Amino acid sequence: MKKERKKELLNAFPAVPASIEQRMHVGKNAANFTVFLTHGDELYVRCYHRYSTGELAERQRYVFAKDGFVRYGTDLRGKWSVRSEFREPVFCSTAYGYSFDNSYTVLNMQAIKRSCMKYSMADKYANRLLIEYLRVYCKHPNIEYLLKSGYDPIKERVSGYWGGQKSLYVSQKINWKSNNLLKMLNLNRTEFFTLEGSETYYERYVMWREKFPKMKPEDILLVAKVFGYESGTLHRFCDETGLKPQRIARYLNENNIWTHDYSDYLEQCRGLNYDMHDTAISMPHDFQVMHERLSELTKIKINNKARAAFKENYPLREKLEYRLGCLFIRQPKSMKEIADEGALLQHCVGGYAERHANGILHILFIRRADKPDVPYYTMELSTSGNIVQVRGLRNCPMTEEVTDFINHYKQYIADIFNKKEEKSA
Repeated sequence: MKKERKKELLNAFPAVPASIEQRMHVGKNAANFTVFLTHGDELYVRCYHRYSTGELAERQRYVFAKDGFVRYGTDLRGKWSVRSEFREPVFCSTAYGYSFDNSYTVLNMQAIKRSCMKYSMADKYANRLLIEYLRVYCKHPNIEYLLKSGYDPIKERVSGYWGGQKSLYVSQKINWKSNNLLKMLNLNRTEFFTLEGSETYYERYVMWREKFPKMKPEDILLVAKVFGYESGTLHRFCDETGLKPQRIARYLNENNIWTHDYSDYLEQCRGLNYDMHDTAISMPHDFQVMHERLSELTKIKINNKARAAFKENYPLREKLEYRLGCLFIRQPKSMKEIADEGALLQHCVGGYAERHANGILHILFIRRADKPDVPYYTMELSTSGNIVQVRGLRNCPMTEEVTDFINHYKQYIADIFNKKEEKSA
């Protein structure tokens, strides 16, 4: 969009209808709103912050048109002008590491259907980064074909000094110069039908196809589903077992085995000097039983050096402990307690005791407040603050309650490791 046109559009903003303005006044707390309006073919957006006093203040303006998009803001005197940076609305400033709530309620969204954005499928992004999505659509209107076919080539990026700025970007695997669906996806018809119902695996499929160009599409898709983007993990499995990629993927998929568990299992086999090229070892009939048996055979090497490391790292892990509602997280009090945890919950955490002691990873216990001494779930946390796995009795999945608790803990732990990175910087 040309500079002169951006300035002209600023003078063409339609007024907000009284009925919509009245809706913004309803409520007692502070809130944010984006109002969609039309004037001709263009889509206009006006963004307001409502103070707890009820007063409205307009913060941002946008225009989306066939020839591009533009964002406007005001200076200290309240004068509107074109902004060089395009981003989601900022209703309140971010200061001292605290991010204000910049989420918003969309009003008069039906105006999109009366504008040049009518085919944008914007309702798909109505509750997350809608303004950013409209920008993406302006640049790539052919994205409509992908979305209608089940493909979502849009990814979310978080940036900014405090990580509070969110934006969207599109897949580089797509041929955006074409309007033909197969050419856009760089797929032949066989591949397109193979991916039907599994469109979310598209990027991983393309990655593995580049690595195994002669492999059948159905086998490539299976590898993509089992290994995701973990190409190093697959190659390591193949090297250690002598098995082909598609055979390993099929075995893990048919037996519901996580790659992380299989990696643990191979490590146990290596430690016990088992021949992993023997398929009876590399692909046991009952993987779970075999894995538990090797967990019992693998003795924890508790020595004076490990004990000293455990004692040294214990106070450093106190900040990883957490409590919310009827659940809490604490660190193990001894290496033996990690072994006991694995025995009581019947999973292989006992084999992690020495790595935990040496600070290679963190093992944490999730407990119920009313049963603080009864093992409930065990969590592995990486040294960079990522939750690697959460396991309950016999590796059972998390309950809805625990899942919600872990989502809160992710935010808590993210703040800790962000501050850690700032200090090191």
